[in-house]
Amino acid sequence: MRKMRKIMFAAALCVFLLSTGFLAYELLILPNQNRGAIESVQEMYYHAETSSGVPDKAILPVAEEQKENGYAALKEKNNDVIGWIKIPNTVVDYPVMQSSLQSPEYYLRRGYDQKYSKYGCIFLDARCTPPEETSNLTLYGHNMTDGQMFASILKYTDLDFYKSAPVIDFDIEGKAGKWKVFSVFRINTLPEQGTLFLYTQPAFEEEGAYAEFLEQAKSRSLLSLPVDVNTDDQILTLSTCSYEFEEFRTVVMARRVRDGEEPTVALDRAAYNPHPVYPDCWIQKYGT
Repeated sequence: MRKMRKIMFAAALCVFLLSTGFLAYELLILPNQNRGAIESVQEMYYHAETSSGVPDKAILPVAEEQKENGYAALKEKNNDVIGWIKIPNTVVDYPVMQSSLQSPEYYLRRGYDQKYSKYGCIFLDARCTPPEETSNLTLYGHNMTDGQMFASILKYTDLDFYKSAPVIDFDIEGKAGKWKVFSVFRINTLPEQGTLFLYTQPAFEEEGAYAEFLEQAKSRSLLSLPVDVNTDDQILTLSTCSYEFEEFRTVVMARRVRDGEEPTVALDRAAYNPHPVYPDCWIQKYGT
């Protein structure tokens, strides 16, 4: 009997140690490894040598030449890099990758070094090419439980957070770009949950189709935002997993700041939308 108790104790101890080790790996080691990998890429991007020979991330905003040289440095190491995204008051400060139509989700579970990573990369929809001629540029990223990658975009459902980050920096191929957020919504991707809104559609053959798309996006927004948008605008769509229902997504849409326009927003006019359009499954469970 004593021998059996010792065996049972040893087995329980092994299970405990294995579980503890697994949790430590998932909650501590992997997140730190990803942060380290990202910091290495950030170092390459922000500290690429300029003609002055004095790169300095502390000088804000980052100079145009610095962005161009940083992008060139990233491109030299991995030709799939397409740009860089930075969202104020979040950890989002990442390279953006784009893979081929033959393997559109290549970076879903690969890092910038193209090795397996649970965190993956932020990546541009493979259909958005060339990006400068695409009406709707969609970026995908994981909603990680430790807050990395695109977990932060869920914060945009909160009005106070929106006011802290109404403009997103998304630079394409080394060319600086600022984008004003105009819609934030939760959306279904399964037809049994309600009518589908194809928010990742990259291009529109008719102007009327694009206008309808923009109206659909605005009508779903949880926030009423003082940013106008029309069919002459290029828009940026950020998409990540949302867990209210199976295969749900939280989506943030922004439009590129126009030529000659100030990258500012009248934040005092921003408010919660009292009547956003929700998916059918949401209405059935929570009402309107």
